[in-house]
Amino acid sequence: MSISRMAAVLVALVASPLWAGPLVDLVNPLQGTDSVSSLSHGNTLPLAGVPWGMTNWTVQTGGGNWFFQYGAKQVQGFRATRQPSPWMGDYGQFTLMPETGELQTNAEKRAAEYDVNASVFRPDYLKVELKRYAVTAELTATERCAAARFTFQQGDTGRLIIDPAGEGKVEVVGREIRGYSKAAHGGVPGNFAGYFVIEMDRDLTKTGTKYVEFSVAEARQVNVKIGTSYISLEQAEMNLRREVGGSFDDVRATVADVWEKHLGRIEIAGADAEQRKTFYTCMYRAILFPHRFYELDADGKAIHYSAYDGKVHDGVAYTDNGFWDTYRTVYPFYSIVYPDQLKEILEGYVAAYRESGWLPEWPSPGHLSVMIGSHIDAVFADAAAKGIAGFDLAGAYEGMRKDAFVAGPSDAIGRPGLKEYEELGYVPEGKARYSVSTTLDYAYDDWCVAQVAKKLGKDEDYQKLMARSQNYRKLWDESTGFMRPKNAQGKWAEAFDPYYWGGPYVEGGPWQCSWAVQHDLGGLRELLGGPAKMGEKLDRLLGTPPVFHVGGYGSVIHEMREMWIREFGQYAHSNQPSHHLLYLYAVAGEPWKMEYWTRRVCAELYNSGPDGFAGDEDNGEMSCWYLLSTMGVYPLCPGRPDYVLTSPAFDRATIHLRNGKDFVVAAKNNGQRNVYVQKRALDGKPYSSSYIPQAALIAGGTLDVEMGEQPNLQAGGDGELP
Repeated sequence: MSISRMAAVLVALVASPLWAGPLVDLVNPLQGTDSVSSLSHGNTLPLAGVPWGMTNWTVQTGGGNWFFQYGAKQVQGFRATRQPSPWMGDYGQFTLMPETGELQTNAEKRAAEYDVNASVFRPDYLKVELKRYAVTAELTATERCAAARFTFQQGDTGRLIIDPAGEGKVEVVGREIRGYSKAAHGGVPGNFAGYFVIEMDRDLTKTGTKYVEFSVAEARQVNVKIGTSYISLEQAEMNLRREVGGSFDDVRATVADVWEKHLGRIEIAGADAEQRKTFYTCMYRAILFPHRFYELDADGKAIHYSAYDGKVHDGVAYTDNGFWDTYRTVYPFYSIVYPDQLKEILEGYVAAYRESGWLPEWPSPGHLSVMIGSHIDAVFADAAAKGIAGFDLAGAYEGMRKDAFVAGPSDAIGRPGLKEYEELGYVPEGKARYSVSTTLDYAYDDWCVAQVAKKLGKDEDYQKLMARSQNYRKLWDESTGFMRPKNAQGKWAEAFDPYYWGGPYVEGGPWQCSWAVQHDLGGLRELLGGPAKMGEKLDRLLGTPPVFHVGGYGSVIHEMREMWIREFGQYAHSNQPSHHLLYLYAVAGEPWKMEYWTRRVCAELYNSGPDGFAGDEDNGEMSCWYLLSTMGVYPLCPGRPDYVLTSPAFDRATIHLRNGKDFVVAAKNNGQRNVYVQKRALDGKPYSSSYIPQAALIAGGTLDVEMGEQPNLQAGGDGELP
């Protein structure tokens, strides 16, 4: 067989549904990395490590929070990072860089030329050729540790630069390098530090403040093992001994196997090569965060340093998550695919309440104030509704109830403007940020807390919170058809502009933010004038040019620019407030429109490359939107145990459930675009509902979907609600 023929066969195999290579080979960690503060294609990092690992590793190309730039031509080193978003920043970070020749400890001066496209970026492995130093640098990473291999191709002396960020220290004892970084972006106790222990495979000939030297004259391949901890240097060394005991290749093989097992929980068929890469790359993104923040003592018992009280406690802890983003898709996705991991994460969040007296809003690693609402309420409510057990739900409810009824001491915890919200039924303009969005979010959060109250038999709380969940109605302006801000006197606060961003609206304007009533879509439909009027309003949303006025922001923010360049009208898939809007067509009784638009978004706004997302990929939220939507199910209201059904993108998607069963979505006569659901059957029986309950998913079985080229205009009726 000729080489060209062999290549053609290989391409055909990769593109076919029969391709059965390692799933980890499909993942491209460079997805979404071609981003800057003014335009996001994901604002992601190419991270090596394991799912939910405590410490990730990446390549550092520059300074600041955007420290990896896809188009950069130089590398400053391998960076141990915990950064969940460039908008948050990093903490406890340090960088390692092999070097030869003249000593350069300054990051910019030591940078070496490299080619991003000639480098290897994988979940289990990083490899770059440092041309300036003639060094091949490789790294693989476990939950809390890493192994590096540096091959010095010339010269007799090698050097390793150890560069902790912020206030830090490095000391050398024999072949071991110990240090810490106290870098943080606020919200941590004064004794916080990220500790590290680095073990070299040879004697050191010279040491300095931030470097060590060694001979490479005879053995040019230098092996380095790195342990990290938030507890102590001794704990970092213990982590190192436990996680990086074998050779570099052994460690890498173990890490690759971890990824394979997690990625393998879903199998797809009927996807082309790019769809397959995008799907499994999104699965990689979906399970990077939140980070484990706990370690194992000498007896294998979970312990953790608390980023809230500065003490070491028994048990698990998790951090680095923006709940305003992730409650929408990440945790519902976990409830199906990773319920075993979800219960541990939730117990980690309850630990944060025990140690600080408040549930977190944006932990990184301690309490930080970034977005609005108390949406961890939705995370717990969704888990409770879907039967996730194994965490302290009563303890979680204690924190949820406190959020709902007790004013917090700062914007980082509790609900700003709660006093006025309770008195007036809305947050008046000027009393808290983004007053309209905040009011709508508080109403939804109240509904979420009420669901857990009902489950725990707290009837008085349930009744009061359910009444408060209707507060969204107080900001509805029938004359404009949008939610509007009011002042404390109950008057509309300002002249209305449907394209005005910011001010009372969070990262959007009336078009994007007036639909945030997931918990009472029947009520929202009623305000809009019924199913037909709701459908017409959605049509207008998608048909209105992507006009925006900078409004309360005062200048163009990246979300505005991202909506404008995507050309989906006022539907801003680049940001979370729009993420449920296409699914409202099911509520309007026009599910064929939902099918058309969700398939278009999956096909046009996602790929596996550096420009792979339409906006910020926030801790897996955008990735999980894609994963769920391509499988044909979407959590329209987290906190309800059901999903709205759209048309699946693939011929077959099989979820291997943790109870040993499989749930399969099988589409007949499927195509890449412009096909619509004609009928469904669940385990061979006709299934006419637009929703599927969690219980049906986790029971296992097959949802058969027959597709056709013409919209099924009978489907959906008046838009049933679960």
